[in-house]
Amino acid sequence: MKYLENYIERIKLTETIDDAFAAFSDIMLDYGYDRLVYTLITDHPSLNLEKQPGLATSYPDDWIKHYTEQHYLKDDPVVLAMLKSGTPFFWDDLHQDPTMSDYSLDILNQGSDAGVKDGIGLPMFGKPGEIVGIGLTKNISDKKRDYQFLAGAYLLSSFFHQKFRQLLVKDTVDNLTKREISILSWAAEGKTDDEISEILTLSVNTVRYHWKNIFKKLGANGKMYAVSKALTLGLVTPNFIINPIEVE
Repeated sequence: MKYLENYIERIKLTETIDDAFAAFSDIMLDYGYDRLVYTLITDHPSLNLEKQPGLATSYPDDWIKHYTEQHYLKDDPVVLAMLKSGTPFFWDDLHQDPTMSDYSLDILNQGSDAGVKDGIGLPMFGKPGEIVGIGLTKNISDKKRDYQFLAGAYLLSSFFHQKFRQLLVKDTVDNLTKREISILSWAAEGKTDDEISEILTLSVNTVRYHWKNIFKKLGANGKMYAVSKALTLGLVTPNFIINPIEVE
């Protein structure tokens, strides 16, 4: 994905939920994904919201209405794959799942008939028990597998997720130490724990110890989630945002 740092900055500068979603949608449209959905797969006590499909969406209104009325969320193969794998995936791969029920396959086919033919699934895991699903879809079937784009879309989706949360409710964060901010900053630059340990002249175990404290303070359960949240809250500003460059 090109210009990833510019995309992050564009979403970061939005001030409303509608603007954030519009910016995210416009970016993904450049890559052929003309429909987006942001779904609360589980209840979100931190947002005081129950699980619901299409909290923010550009899917066809009639499909979202039908989906909600039929309570498809619990049997949607895309949602089930998010819960099962916990990693991004291409929807077309779901057809290779021999365990998929006929009912779940029918949901997938109904979505295709409604204009949501193909896409990628991006699960986001936040506070314990809180899971969001982001779907990026297109109205054509696409057998191409662009894993580089998938990785970039996952990072950008994670950032959008944090921005969306920030605009919904103000998160409170315990003060991070200078060392923890340094680790987050280098992680935002794509450095591994081994590389960070060399840069900061720390042992790898010490870096990992700091990560545990960072996760606790940010209410995050993974490095990408923690970095995205830190970027959204303005706790770190990586060099690639200060000095934008084109990246593939």
